[in-house]
Amino acid sequence: MNIEFKNINHSIKNRKVFSDLNVQVGSGQCLVISGRSGCGKTLFFSIASDIIRPDSGEMLIDNVSVKSMNAQSYSEFRRNLGVVFQLSGLISNLTLEENLMLPLNRHYKDVCKLEKLARVKSIAREFALEHYLAQRTEQLSSGQASLAGLARALLLKPKAVVWDAPMTEIDDQWSHYVLDLLLCLKEKGTTLILCSNRKEVIDKLADTQLELNSTVCFSEH
Repeated sequence: MNIEFKNINHSIKNRKVFSDLNVQVGSGQCLVISGRSGCGKTLFFSIASDIIRPDSGEMLIDNVSVKSMNAQSYSEFRRNLGVVFQLSGLISNLTLEENLMLPLNRHYKDVCKLEKLARVKSIAREFALEHYLAQRTEQLSSGQASLAGLARALLLKPKAVVWDAPMTEIDDQWSHYVLDLLLCLKEKGTTLILCSNRKEVIDKLADTQLELNSTVCFSEH
């Protein structure tokens, strides 16, 4: 999936955060967004995951503007975009199994429940979460919740993954595994957009680094 951000402008409370921002990341490439706290990393994440729309400018997916997509095209775009939130984004009053079922129920309504459960159990096993499927997510540790958020984002085998503050809550024993997993996904053609200052993320994964500060800076990595 090729993702392009074209002429992005956005302000928060009359403060200009992005001014004519242009950046592109191709299929199988990794864009890392870095910068000091408050510079706009999470805002960029929100735009990249289409949680919010910029004041002006557009995000293009394989040269098609997201805001011009019809319902079917937009649904396909959402299915192919894995979104991982900084604080996992799990729904606390649901079990882990129910949280992991959400994307399957949304995008694969015609698939039988047993097949969906098999996929949920498979990815839970990959992240050592299979014994916690019946628990509410508030009972998970922060590290387990972060892994669960990643598992949910990868469940549909997306063509692109957008992650806000990757690795922040993930235990050291899992960090190398997750970095290797992201590298493997990238090598298979998955597009990555990671909002992070972590050196290991930048060194191992970044093809392009976009550093944000009071004025948007762009540098090739």
